[in-house]
Amino acid sequence: MIVFAIVKLPYGWAVRRDDCMMMPAACRAAAVAAAERMVRAFGNQGERAVLQFESAEGNAAG
Repeated sequence: MIVFAIVKLPYGWAVRRDDCMMMPAACRAAAVAAAERMVRAFGNQGERAVLQFESAEGNAAG
């Protein structure tokens, strides 16, 4: 399973895949939109992908 996480960083927001930073985003909405596109793209190829949000402590929040 591929996990895309939306994380808050000191400079803004980012989308991470399996603990590796993929792309920075200026705002939370942009990060969520990008991650949702990636989840859909992998889903269209038959891969299982999910979107998670991380808390300030780095724990998955759903």
